[in-house]
Amino acid sequence: MNQTNAKIRILVVDDDDVTRRLLLEVLEKEGYSVQLAESGEEAIQVIQREVFSIVLSDIRMIELDGMAVLREIKKTGTGTLVILMTGFGSMEGAIEAIQEGAFDYVSKPFRIDSLRTVLSRAAKYWESLHQQKSQVFAVKTRIETDERAIIGKSPKIVEVYKMLARAAMSASNVLVAGEAGTGKELVARAIHENSARKNRDLVLVNCGSIGEPFLETEFFGNGKEKKGFLEEANGSSIFLDEVGELPLTFQTKLVRVLQEREVKPVGGREMRKIDVRVIAATHRELDQLVKAGKFREDLCYRLKVISIEMPPLRERMEDLPELVSFFLARYAEKDKKSVSHVSDEGMDLLMKYRWPGNIHELEHAIEHAVAMTRSSVLFPDDFPQEILGEMPPLFADSNLYFQSSLEDLEKSHILKVLKEVHYNKSRASEILGIDRATLYRKAQRYGIELREK
Repeated sequence: MNQTNAKIRILVVDDDDVTRRLLLEVLEKEGYSVQLAESGEEAIQVIQREVFSIVLSDIRMIELDGMAVLREIKKTGTGTLVILMTGFGSMEGAIEAIQEGAFDYVSKPFRIDSLRTVLSRAAKYWESLHQQKSQVFAVKTRIETDERAIIGKSPKIVEVYKMLARAAMSASNVLVAGEAGTGKELVARAIHENSARKNRDLVLVNCGSIGEPFLETEFFGNGKEKKGFLEEANGSSIFLDEVGELPLTFQTKLVRVLQEREVKPVGGREMRKIDVRVIAATHRELDQLVKAGKFREDLCYRLKVISIEMPPLRERMEDLPELVSFFLARYAEKDKKSVSHVSDEGMDLLMKYRWPGNIHELEHAIEHAVAMTRSSVLFPDDFPQEILGEMPPLFADSNLYFQSSLEDLEKSHILKVLKEVHYNKSRASEILGIDRATLYRKAQRYGIELREK
């Protein structure tokens, strides 16, 4: 008996007497404090009087079902975790439950070891919440301090952190959706690195880069000669990037593998058991592909048990300054340059751009600017041409525009630097990478006054 489980109170809700008694016996042997309810109505009455750590409820019951119990528990605000038991083939119900706030689900007929694993995760999560160690912030800190970071505090990215926390504590498959460049792989890594499978490597697969004739060999292996991706990920997680690109013929085989949890290598005779968690990603609308007959509905259900939407950068622009600072520090260190910040004009340019390539495009723009600059401050003309577009006036009190000639560009750049440093000639020379005598010569050549007006 596990003594640490004694403080975990579990309410078991099932209208089948045999199932209730079996669960009572199993859970009490694990050391949990267990109470039974034989219907959804009775469960709701009980949770209005008492607080439980976990509610383990059947999803299909006469009159009030498990979903009704889940919704009622969410109203109490007690933090009780709900695990729903769903019959074989009821993936739609499981997905709906997760989306409405269930901690996890187990399939009937369930294996005792699988149930123990799910309950153990739930118990640890409940304890962490009540010790004021919110997993949301634990994941958030980990992500923000990692070299490959998800950064931001906007409402949309905070919602991502919350979903990451739940996904990390669950063993269910995850679908990460979002435009190209939003950071879907980072989400997959964050989920894996905060999960129970973190001690084994995450296996990365770009589904769109594998030719159809090679898919079976790459995924299932080739006898003794080669392990497939799924066997490599045994006991760990596999990240299927651009899963929407898989052809229908292969989708059928992948569904069977996910359902049976076993693979047969190409040319082999024996089935091999696997224990793999799938984290998939796509920039396409899988539901639309299902309607168009280009993606299997049953595979879609199995992948999107937990669904996380990564917002495009244009919908979280309040995070851009923090992202800029992060990438600037990274590439300044990489190039061994003393670049400290982006000028006001430069930041204004970045804030007005639409960023069709999202975070990846922003990172490239900062890397480009750091590589190109000769000063300690990034100005608009340090950034790639596609971001510059049609430049607005350089300064509010100036009619200067960037022209095509190098002389005009140099004059504009000197003027910008002088304004940025309030016409401090020593500082301007340092930023421009020239000595003061050269600055005087160029100012005389371009008719620039070396004093603030």
